Amino acid sequence: MGRKLIKNPIYIIVFLSFAFLVVSPVIYTIFETAFDKHSLDNFISIFEANNLFLLFKSISLASVIAIISTALGSILGFLLYRTNIKYAQFFKIALLIPLFISPYILAVAWKDLFFMLFHSNIISSYVGVILVLSSIYTPLSMLIIGSALANIDSQYEESGLLITKYKIVVLRIIFPLIKPALISSFILVFIFSISEFSVPSYFGITVFTTKIFTLFSAFYNYSYAIIQSSLLIVICILLLYSERKYIADAPFLSFGNRGWNKIPYKLKRNSSIIGFIIILLTIVISILLPFTILLIQSYAGGTMVLIKAFNLLSSSIINSISLAFTAAIFIVVIGFIAAYYSSQKEKGISVFDWLLLLIFAIPSIIYGISLINFFNRPIFNLIYSSNAILIIAYVGKFSFIASKLIGNAISQVPKSLDEAAQIVGISLFRRKLRILLPLILPTLFAAFVLSFIFSFSELATTIMIYPPGSEIMPIKVFTIMANAPQSLISSMVLIVFALTIIIITGFYYLAKPLFNKIY
Repeated sequence: MGRKLIKNPIYIIVFLSFAFLVVSPVIYTIFETAFDKHSLDNFISIFEANNLFLLFKSISLASVIAIISTALGSILGFLLYRTNIKYAQFFKIALLIPLFISPYILAVAWKDLFFMLFHSNIISSYVGVILVLSSIYTPLSMLIIGSALANIDSQYEESGLLITKYKIVVLRIIFPLIKPALISSFILVFIFSISEFSVPSYFGITVFTTKIFTLFSAFYNYSYAIIQSSLLIVICILLLYSERKYIADAPFLSFGNRGWNKIPYKLKRNSSIIGFIIILLTIVISILLPFTILLIQSYAGGTMVLIKAFNLLSSSIINSISLAFTAAIFIVVIGFIAAYYSSQKEKGISVFDWLLLLIFAIPSIIYGISLINFFNRPIFNLIYSSNAILIIAYVGKFSFIASKLIGNAISQVPKSLDEAAQIVGISLFRRKLRILLPLILPTLFAAFVLSFIFSFSELATTIMIYPPGSEIMPIKVFTIMANAPQSLISSMVLIVFALTIIIITGFYYLAKPLFNKIY
């Protein structure tokens, strides 16, 4: 099978391009830092008590967020994917809203809420960071775990129900079967949380990412910044490597499952009421409450403040959308190619998968520093001084998610369809174009939308590498936040949120006729 991959020119071109443009900056920076004349002194400084304590706090913070998100995501996933609870489809869509917005938007909303109700900034603490990031990443856990629950062979459950109660079936059969999804959810949320920069920075909380940003932006000491974060990088990579089997087997974000028909578990009246209350409370706390306050705070300054906020953002809207759109296309193409050729392997994980995993595991701030260090030279001036470096960054950070999502969809397509077409002499290109792509089109669309939203809202890497003169919406909002009145900040954040919802809705209605035609 390895020879087939080598003979395929498309795979080779994409793989080598990704390795050079995305992975090489990281490898180069690590080696250069290791052989720097001050590297030994910088390395020794890692083990100073204050650095180790900050690392411990950052890891603890990310772990708490991952545990809360995975636990609540498990409950929501079970209620919405495996029970007969009412309005499940509506709740699935509504609960995804926090996942589609920038973390700093919710941070501003919650700060407004506490200021209006209590005239206090008590939310600007570790509790605030946990609250905001848990609200954002719980939908991700719900999707991963819900997909795993939807993919369980119902025969296992039916056999278990013949001899015991459903509660025992859940504990002894269902949860062991979704163990890969639970571990994957924890690891993904942990990495997203420990890499998050905007929320801790906005709340004034010192974590490893904010310290590294200060070291680099204030002193431009990339070597010291890289070495300071080396323990964090090692922890993330070891975490992913030690659980690589679960990461590889987890059914990431299944869309359009073609698996077994499921008979929903019928909740008793009291259980149904409790489940309904849990879902409603989650929606109120993570969506309705903060955004209602954000709306009130925005209009408190009058329409002139809204107009001023729009004027400040207007020059960055087109550039931000075009960047995210271009990056999303590249991400989906790379994700599809990596996922398809990975699916052809009989066992193990491909080199391409490992590279995607490596870049995903590296904190965004560190990845941004690596890109600057590698491309900041005359030969790469065309990349460094243009938006190309931003597209490279987005492709590097989010191709792993797209690859896993698309790979899960490909695994659900029966191989017999491709084999039957191959027998009658249909070429590989036509088989993929006429059979595989139409069957996984909903997943490709979902991967595109997720990639677009992640790229559109990315701040940590963008703030490190955006070229001079380039206006990016998250950067503009985050920069103005430092000194602007609260009503102006709320208005800008509300405009960004509204624009995000409009774009997602637009994508849906553009794709709907195509889906109707194919299906």
